[in-house]
Amino acid sequence: MTSNQTIKHYPLSSPQLDFWFDQILHPNVPLYNIGGYVRIEGPIDPSLFEKALNHVIAENDALRIILHEGESLPTQTFAENIHLKLDFHDFSETENAHELALEWIQREFVKPFQLYDGLLFQFALCKAADNCYYWFGKYHHLIVDGWANSLIVQRVAAAYNALTTGQTGEQKNYAYPDFVQNDQAYLESEKFVKAKHYWQEKYREVPEPLMVRRYATKFQGQTIPSQRATLRLKRTFYNQLIDFAFKNKVSTFHVILGVLYCYFVRTCNREDLVIGFPTLNRSTASFKQTVGLFVGVTPAWLRFGTALSFVELIQAIKGELQQNYRHQRVPVSEINRHCGLATSYRQQLFEIELSYEKHDYDTHFDGSPAIVVNLMSGFNQNALTVFIREFHDEQDVQVDFDYSLLAFNEDKIELFKARFEFLLGEILRKPQVPIRSQQIMPLAELKKILVEWNNTTTDYPRDKTVVDLFEEQVAKTPNAIAVVFPSTSSGQDENQSVTYQQLNTKANQLAHYLQTLGVKPEVLVGICLERSVSMVIGLFGILKAGGAYLPLEPALPKARLAFMLEEAQVQVLLTQSSLKKELPETTARVVCLDIEAETLSHFAEENLASGVVPNNLAYVIYTSGSTGKPKGVMIQHQSLVNFVNTAIIEYGLTQNDRLLQFSSISFDAAAE
Repeated sequence: MTSNQTIKHYPLSSPQLDFWFDQILHPNVPLYNIGGYVRIEGPIDPSLFEKALNHVIAENDALRIILHEGESLPTQTFAENIHLKLDFHDFSETENAHELALEWIQREFVKPFQLYDGLLFQFALCKAADNCYYWFGKYHHLIVDGWANSLIVQRVAAAYNALTTGQTGEQKNYAYPDFVQNDQAYLESEKFVKAKHYWQEKYREVPEPLMVRRYATKFQGQTIPSQRATLRLKRTFYNQLIDFAFKNKVSTFHVILGVLYCYFVRTCNREDLVIGFPTLNRSTASFKQTVGLFVGVTPAWLRFGTALSFVELIQAIKGELQQNYRHQRVPVSEINRHCGLATSYRQQLFEIELSYEKHDYDTHFDGSPAIVVNLMSGFNQNALTVFIREFHDEQDVQVDFDYSLLAFNEDKIELFKARFEFLLGEILRKPQVPIRSQQIMPLAELKKILVEWNNTTTDYPRDKTVVDLFEEQVAKTPNAIAVVFPSTSSGQDENQSVTYQQLNTKANQLAHYLQTLGVKPEVLVGICLERSVSMVIGLFGILKAGGAYLPLEPALPKARLAFMLEEAQVQVLLTQSSLKKELPETTARVVCLDIEAETLSHFAEENLASGVVPNNLAYVIYTSGSTGKPKGVMIQHQSLVNFVNTAIIEYGLTQNDRLLQFSSISFDAAAE
């Protein structure tokens, strides 16, 4: 590429300055790479295509912008006499030619531009087959906006079509410096002063952020990558949205903006939403034909609560936006500075942006149809940007959701996509329903939450008690160690341990004894023991006798122990001699296991019939009482069997595993 550059330097326009400031804060990041590719479904002559590109470059000086570093702010010049040599890649002789071409395009698209002293666009032509070409076009946002991109596609197609018939086409001149001068004049005008005052009054108070605050500390100063999800709206359905908007004397943009408002105020429990939206900012017919960066961004603070119907909401949105449009030329950076965001963790007022792109891409190359595909760079300053791409009047409408990984992941964005599409249909069906009552979940999601997630049915031995399971384990592994209690500093030299058979024998003897004291199904037995093997024997002894245990922590105040013993009507209390003096007075029969050890040794060692069934009580635990009087919670054998069975499955326990049990027996976890 060769060029002779003009020497006249121009300042950057205010839209350019906003993008430039943001870009230099994120060096070597393709934050503002825009464009994509055009898939041409027919043959292309590369030499003619090169001529067409050079024709368009010559007549659109914004494509020839060169940025130069200045002492404080950059300047721009417009290069002349540029001749572009086409970058041509032929993949047609390779396997997976289309995939290879698109992979090359994607790699090139995410490469950042050298910001100064070079052209800020890149063109290439990739051949995938004799009847399929990909025209790759990448631009820095400083020189092109979405509207300008559509102008470039149209003009390259027109120039190419003219060349195929032997014509060269009329050379025109679309001068971007005219807008730069117009913009400078506006910034020095009384109109700008009044418009700036409007925004200062509008944002006298700074709205609360929607979601960014929770990430401010974690991600401060970082450039967070983004991804894209895509939704296609059927043309027949989209036409219904157009008809609905027309009927209510609003635009389709107002309707979609209303849907976003409805969704986020509901899901974020808000009464307001700040949302940004691009404005064309092309005030004259000449500017509408000029390639370059004109677009501005307007932050709309929608404060309509949730009591309005959707029809009332879109009317209110229309009125708010009409006021904002009169002052849309004020750079959003001015508004952000007024709100003190330049030095805060928030970069701008809005975290969600809606871009409605109705561009004319109904074009062809020598009769071959062309399909325009916009790419993303992998970075987005917003938590979410929604692009409505209505490029062809008769085709489906593409909705792109560019989401920051700061705020969404793939699962969350798929959920949002489904809700967004559902809500579009719901407002057509029920436009008079108040926003607060509007259903936002698709029926499939609602069914999953209300039915599927609550279907907790699982297979477990419903006909068995914990005693049955324990005795089955004893029969399987009688000599395996069941419980180990470590040595302590109290003079005990070795760990205490018992096998399953030994534990069963001791528990059986205690159970036979307890039955002589009247313990049977639905009878509560208190147990107040220090952690030891004896405590485990006590628990199983109570259960095997048919009773249910009430755990009593020795460290609890006497008043609380007395309350539980009295309210639960405990008939028997198992304890040890060292704790007896710590217990409150009670009518229950107190049994000290260490004192009664000799007596217990004379009872039968065999399993016994207790008559307990799965729906009998296994234990009762009391709540902490932090919100009132403690309450007893009754747990049946079938619930305990379910709990234990689930723990085995979820933890993946096998006979080779060992569990460290440190939970208080007053908690369910101790039953594991």
